[in-house]
Amino acid sequence: MSANQAAQDTAIAVAKAAPAIGVAATGATGTVDWSSVAYMLTALYMVLQILLLAPKYRQMLRNWKIKP
Repeated sequence: MSANQAAQDTAIAVAKAAPAIGVAATGATGTVDWSSVAYMLTALYMVLQILLLAPKYRQMLRNWKIKP
């Protein structure tokens, strides 16, 4: 394996590990409150689901009222 290939493989490995290292570092230092982030993302997910599914359910109810 050439030195260039080894350097490239090392750079790829570092880039893949960077997000996990960043989360671990902020969690260990207390910089970011991850439970608040989790609650916020859960609330955002619920709002998106409601907004995206509401038209579908509205159409289903319209079709249900039309059929006897």
